[in-house]
Amino acid sequence: MPAYRAVQATVLTFTPHVSWPVTGYRTTCPPRMLTLLENAWQTRPSRRPRRGADHLPTSALRDLLTLIDPAITCVHWDPRDPAWLRARTLVDSDLLLTAISAWASTRVAPHLPGTDWYDLLKGADQFEWVSEDLDLAQHDLHANGTANPAAHVFTLLPSLIAEHLTTTGVSLLGHQRALRLGPARADGHRSLHLGEPEILTGQDGAAGASVDVVTFRLKTAPGVPKAHLHVELGMTRFAAHPVDYIPRRGSGDPTISVLLSAREGLIHRCERPMLLHSRITVRRRGEEHLWAWQPGVAEILARLTHHQPPSLDELRTAPGTAAARPFAAHLIHSTGMTYRYPGNDDAPAARATHDHPAGSGYQPRDHMEVLTQLAHRLEEKGLTPLTPRAKARTRAKTLLPMKLPDAPVYEIEVWASSERTWQGLQIAAAAKLNLTPSGSTATSATFTGPISLTLRRCDPRDLTAGLPRCNDPDPLARRAAYEASETDRTNKITNAFPRLAAPIACVIEMEGAAYFSRTRQRDPKPLFKKVLPALRRNVQCLRPIAAATPHPSKAALAKRFPGTDFTTTDIERAASALHDALRQAGHLPKPATPAGINGPFELITVWLAPAGERKVVPIAIRQHTHDEPTAQLMPTAYNQAEHPMPLTALPEALVAGRGRISTHASHAALAEFITSALALDSTTDRLLLVRRARMSAHEIWPWLQDSRITFDHLVLPGIDMTDPATAPLVRTPGDQPGLRIVRLREHEDDCAVPRAFGVTEEVAATAESTDEPARTTRYGRFSGLVEVGERVFWGINPRSDQNQTPLSLTKLDPTASANRTWTCSNPAPLEIVPAFLQDGDNPADWAMYVHAQRRLHTHTTIATAWPAIIHLAELMKEYIQ
Repeated sequence: MPAYRAVQATVLTFTPHVSWPVTGYRTTCPPRMLTLLENAWQTRPSRRPRRGADHLPTSALRDLLTLIDPAITCVHWDPRDPAWLRARTLVDSDLLLTAISAWASTRVAPHLPGTDWYDLLKGADQFEWVSEDLDLAQHDLHANGTANPAAHVFTLLPSLIAEHLTTTGVSLLGHQRALRLGPARADGHRSLHLGEPEILTGQDGAAGASVDVVTFRLKTAPGVPKAHLHVELGMTRFAAHPVDYIPRRGSGDPTISVLLSAREGLIHRCERPMLLHSRITVRRRGEEHLWAWQPGVAEILARLTHHQPPSLDELRTAPGTAAARPFAAHLIHSTGMTYRYPGNDDAPAARATHDHPAGSGYQPRDHMEVLTQLAHRLEEKGLTPLTPRAKARTRAKTLLPMKLPDAPVYEIEVWASSERTWQGLQIAAAAKLNLTPSGSTATSATFTGPISLTLRRCDPRDLTAGLPRCNDPDPLARRAAYEASETDRTNKITNAFPRLAAPIACVIEMEGAAYFSRTRQRDPKPLFKKVLPALRRNVQCLRPIAAATPHPSKAALAKRFPGTDFTTTDIERAASALHDALRQAGHLPKPATPAGINGPFELITVWLAPAGERKVVPIAIRQHTHDEPTAQLMPTAYNQAEHPMPLTALPEALVAGRGRISTHASHAALAEFITSALALDSTTDRLLLVRRARMSAHEIWPWLQDSRITFDHLVLPGIDMTDPATAPLVRTPGDQPGLRIVRLREHEDDCAVPRAFGVTEEVAATAESTDEPARTTRYGRFSGLVEVGERVFWGINPRSDQNQTPLSLTKLDPTASANRTWTCSNPAPLEIVPAFLQDGDNPADWAMYVHAQRRLHTHTTIATAWPAIIHLAELMKEYIQ
């Protein structure tokens, strides 16, 4: 493997002094027209009120307007905005009125079916277009040195670049790709589909379609004077066979995303060839699955298009056929979905369902191929790839010492009905946890070694069975039946397993979600995670270990765990369950002391865990070098006194509903809670790790935003930084001795952190007649810390042992379609910004310390997306109902 000493990010930037002038027009929604629409919307029955000035459901209108006329470049979410619509040329008012009237009759006022919206809106004010000249390549700087593009550039630039590329095309690995413009998005990101979806059939008969997708995003970083255009390569997978299982996300009904397209235009022949997103809700009623379009652009197009709209029955029973219609509907695959084999004699008899055959992810060379080719097409616009960055120089260690408790004693309760699962857990404890068995009976097993562990077996009887489903068509009756069945099961669990004196971990043998869906039962896991912590049992589930095959093949024997008739996979699953149970029992390493710190040290985080619509649970966790970790919830009207508690007691507090607040109504109280975590009156060396997402929104802590961070000049949470007449109080390291603050931003935070890969040049062998040796550039996975700004670093995790995909493989070659079955994993960077340090601190050392925390775990050998303390806080979401 080559040693990568530099990193190339999938980012384009404008060269200095380049210009990209754009001449266009903008307009706002006429006031009288807007008043008519809002008045009708206010009278709609069962409308859910929302906060903010704009109550209209404009997302479907945005999709529709960007579709009907190629001249419309972007649509703002707020019709009152002076630049609600932006277009390259003047847009036909008749076309706009047709679209808006269809949206009004479908989404705004379906309860007024007799209203002639076209005539009503035509009699209101007319659209007034204002010409404007823009330069997308030039921008100012914020006071802290961060790039400051105009607000409209974040939406306009990605769209114009995507449109520009559809006219020029692109060649990847020598194969020309026909590009298709992706759906418009409210956040301004824009995507390109690199061709049409192609069907892939695996060796076992599994079938599915997939297409390569490139997404453009314009982002900034604190103190970096150039705006970054991120070029993200991804894949969208589609169903080719009927869906067998749809995972449910959250507490509502399962949903499926659908991509809509038409080769000849959806409304008329002149609109741009563009893709649209829609969604389907799947309601399970007894033995039936009822599919229904969610409110959006799909129901509007059904009134406007000259094509036959997609059939939900066809999408459900034959998604491959629905994808081939003139008005095509592609069912988008999501993780966890499974599909039924077609009903014919050629279908494999060994299994009834299959997963999607296309594996997710790409190789580094694929990402760089896309970046190189797109940069070549955009060179005329002044865009070039970001200069490769060198590895950061730091004295901090990549691996921190693991300081574990001395001779700890743990007890784990095991709810196992099958003898085989009980045996598998004992084998895993001895072989994978490096423990020595010291005694075993039918109901207990003890182990000694670095820790003392006792497994106590309990018989759950029928408590782990699925909950019954109700077929009553009345929703109130179904809700009452579900509540009654949950109350009955809760009483049975409470009677069989009374509340304990102290929290312990509990491993429960239970079937997976797909099993309960297949047997038409409700999954009891959410109920167990709500009930058992109140009985002081922190829950860890384990699917049953299957019985051994009576006459195994040679291939099956090769997969067995040495010296047993268990498969290696089953023992690994059992070991994982034990590791996670020990984590929940409090088996955690103490935080390592950073270099240069003498004496006690404290690691702190405040995590805002989502708890339903517009609600969060703020969780403060503290890890000490000399004490046990503690957690604290925010005081509320129902619990006005919240004190620090052992981390093992946090699940019990969460299932009781404590600490839950509304993000809109509790800004001041939330800011005060975060400020208390800073311990402003303390002089102890301490480090606060804080995630940018959610925390800097809604003015909770504006100082964390890219444009407002001034390094080592702290402005406390809750202080308004937008009022020019009021200068906020700034605190320096001398005012707050011992305090450090590091802001973190992950790749999933609107993909604000680019992908990055190792790059190196190698000398290739050449013919003797050639004087100059040929140089070739190689790309691969990189791990470590990269400095990208004065105080901005990317921390990249090493590749996990499970990922063994060869670097020579590529998924972009259409002649090697079998390569698309591989799953490729490239650890995403974590953006680390040491925003507030003490005098004499080295920012790179503290960034490396934070990055190394991502591997400081006892329950997993895989580096996590977050540092250990934040990872522990994030895991608590399973106890927030």
